[in-house]
Amino acid sequence: MDPTVSDPEPPAPGQDHDHGGVFPAEPVTRQRVPAGQALVTMAVALLVASLLTADRLAYTARIQPFGWRHDLAVSVAGAVRGVSDTLFLNRPRQWITAAVHNEDPPPPSATDNVDIARPGAGGVTTTTVPPEFRVPSESDPLRILVAGDSLMGYVGPALVNELEGYPVDVTEDWVISTGLARPDVLNWPAQLKADMAQYDPEVVILGFGGNDMQEMDTPGGRLIHGTPEWKVEYQRRVAQVLNTIEAPGRTVYWIGLPMTARRDIEKIVPVWTRAVKAEVAARPWVRYIDTRKILSPDGTYSAYLRDSNGNDVKVREGDGVHPNLAGATRMVGPVVDSLLDERKLTEARARTATTTTSTSATSTTTASN
Repeated sequence: MDPTVSDPEPPAPGQDHDHGGVFPAEPVTRQRVPAGQALVTMAVALLVASLLTADRLAYTARIQPFGWRHDLAVSVAGAVRGVSDTLFLNRPRQWITAAVHNEDPPPPSATDNVDIARPGAGGVTTTTVPPEFRVPSESDPLRILVAGDSLMGYVGPALVNELEGYPVDVTEDWVISTGLARPDVLNWPAQLKADMAQYDPEVVILGFGGNDMQEMDTPGGRLIHGTPEWKVEYQRRVAQVLNTIEAPGRTVYWIGLPMTARRDIEKIVPVWTRAVKAEVAARPWVRYIDTRKILSPDGTYSAYLRDSNGNDVKVREGDGVHPNLAGATRMVGPVVDSLLDERKLTEARARTATTTTSTSATSTTTASN
């Protein structure tokens, strides 16, 4: 080492190095925050954020898959929500979500007071005389609502295609990953009640079941899917949905589960079918569409079916569950035939043909993806 070169003197207290002239000296000395203080600050910030968004935390917790994590999350989120509600800290978020129409879905509706149809006990309604339906027109088309889970995704477009030239207005409200087994994810009775108020449909086409091969929570405990208790509770939920949408002059078509390539779905189908058919049979204004016979005429699952020309046509999506547009077109065939006659669409088009050269079906989609 060159003895004429001395080491630089350390900076005086409160002063910084000039870093050899590479970087300018800091004008103000940085104040270091102790790690403990930083952690406390972060914890307080997270607590405040949790209290302000406690409602959303509670909803997120309750829609998790069943299990100990679900139960723990619901317990913790429930406690946080209780504190937030007591201190009115959740009010700002409630006001904002209400203003932009983005409220969290309501909690499940109780089914304790829902009567179900039982073998040999007769129906649960007194509607026996078929109503006299009106003849739709271009200015006042037949109002149709398509609702349910993702299996209904192509039903609306299929209806519009098949009813091209007839005075109908098709509205869609299907939501993926929902069903009747988990009303904590989406309360379908509440959703349909809102749909009835907003759209006042004359025809409702429903389809559930693709996500219902799971346990159900009840006030009396959690029910294992496929058990007799599960079947009774599921039937209550079917009855609850039908009771919600019942109205004079309204017709309902319940689209049955098509055969799938999924073992977990197929395992629950017999119990699911008995529950749905029991409630449908008790209501003369509800029709059950057996799609298993339509998409699996030989009793086995197939992604392809022959058309009238003998050509193989793909009727399923690649997941082994959902129908594609061609499959949905076959599924709605019985519905279309019924509407043409019962809802006097054939007569309506004949009348329209005398005053105009073309009419068309319309569709409004409100599906959540």
